[in-house]
Amino acid sequence: MEQKKPLIIYWSRRDFRLNDNPALISAVETSSESNVMFLPMFVVEDYMINSTPEFQFGYPSRHFVSKAVPLFSTHFKNFLVFQGKPGEIFKQLSATFELTIFVNEDVYIDFYKQLKKIKSNSINVKIFKDFLTVDRETKTGEGNYYSVFTPFKKSVWNDFLDSEIKQKVNLDRTKPLPQDILTTILKSFTIIPTQKNAIWDLFSTQRTFQAGDKIVDLSTLTETPKLDMWYYSEEDAGTLFKAYLASGNLAQYKDNRDSLELDTATQTLDTVTLYGKTSKMSLALAWGLLSARTLKEMTLNHFQDSFKDIYSLTSNTGALSFLSELVWREFYKYLYFHNTDLLNTEFQVRFRGKIEWAPDAVAHARFIAWIKGETGYPIVDASMKQIAKIGWMHNRSRMVVASILSKNLGVDWRWGQEYFRASLIDLDETSNNGGWQWGASVGADPKPIRIFNAELQAKNYDKSGDYRKLWLNDTHTVLPIVEHSVGREEALKRYGLTHQKPRDF
Repeated sequence: MEQKKPLIIYWSRRDFRLNDNPALISAVETSSESNVMFLPMFVVEDYMINSTPEFQFGYPSRHFVSKAVPLFSTHFKNFLVFQGKPGEIFKQLSATFELTIFVNEDVYIDFYKQLKKIKSNSINVKIFKDFLTVDRETKTGEGNYYSVFTPFKKSVWNDFLDSEIKQKVNLDRTKPLPQDILTTILKSFTIIPTQKNAIWDLFSTQRTFQAGDKIVDLSTLTETPKLDMWYYSEEDAGTLFKAYLASGNLAQYKDNRDSLELDTATQTLDTVTLYGKTSKMSLALAWGLLSARTLKEMTLNHFQDSFKDIYSLTSNTGALSFLSELVWREFYKYLYFHNTDLLNTEFQVRFRGKIEWAPDAVAHARFIAWIKGETGYPIVDASMKQIAKIGWMHNRSRMVVASILSKNLGVDWRWGQEYFRASLIDLDETSNNGGWQWGASVGADPKPIRIFNAELQAKNYDKSGDYRKLWLNDTHTVLPIVEHSVGREEALKRYGLTHQKPRDF
């Protein structure tokens, strides 16, 4: 029996970068040192192609993959895009090769299900810490997992700031596949070309998603989003953040991060035109174009500040606030890793199955009006127009629309979460879930509930009205579906808090 030839595989999933990519760097080093063939790859899976509603792989996500994968592949001699199921592909490859798969860890349960299938075929898999920078086993002094952000942040702050950046390696050091072996693989598997629109042509263009037991077809509610304004490569993401640092906007981040009226001016680079004065790095982080560690390091270097004393009176308060937001993302990943049912279940046990949402028919009608930007709350409707048109929404807007949907309109927060999953180009499952649970006051949050007042939010964060003018047309005169005072009282009843009078936000 002929001995199998060793083959090192770098399995790219949500890490389209060369810098600070632990799995890729280790795979390249191992290939070079042991003179073993190296194959970088991505798998276009069936759920991506078919756009089956229950998987919620939305139109913007499909668009991003179709753009980012071909750009990433240009860095390699032999980068293959397989079509199928990873477990089956690796099983078939293992019949010919002695595989060692290098992959960055994830926090999603599906990732570990796939790993279990792969390992069941006696395939060697090396997993590298990446998606979550801090120690996922971080615990309180009492030995419990953290459930409140501020003490978590205090506990992990220095570890996050000290996290190391792994430098890019020379890809020319790898041993590429000989032509005969490459030809055999191309004949034996469904391989998608990385030229032109080959990946996009595979994808369904449907824009459907599932909310509760209903299938919602967005093509009947909103126009197809315009997504070419976004960036799709590590190079463009890095250029954009460098420009953001140079502009002074990050220095003013604390003061400007919540302002919607400042989210109206455009900032233009050679390949990217974006709105506003926030960093727009959520896209880079969601898809691994840049790591949180890289953004942290670039920030520290730019301000020449260690930021080690979290409560210091540093003059760089904008940067301190930005770094704190990066740790928020770590917190949501940490929560999800230890509570894998959070996409469907409230973090706070006291609210599980206890909230009486509006009756289905009423809730559905309100939900559709919310999606279309026809709630009658101008700040909400402008925000909903923004996500529908560009696949992205300002973070302040995300907080506002989540509160209004769940509190004023009485619609299950899970429906809103699913709409965002289907509509955001910068979808990060854990941040999206954490944001929705926070907005619905059922997540890792010690306060009773927050009830956002749409008029107050507009007054405080869109004083000039420029944000509403940008996204709404002049004829927007829809009356509120539910008057705020009525929605507020209904929310207090719904949450069983009629004896409390939390203030409006």
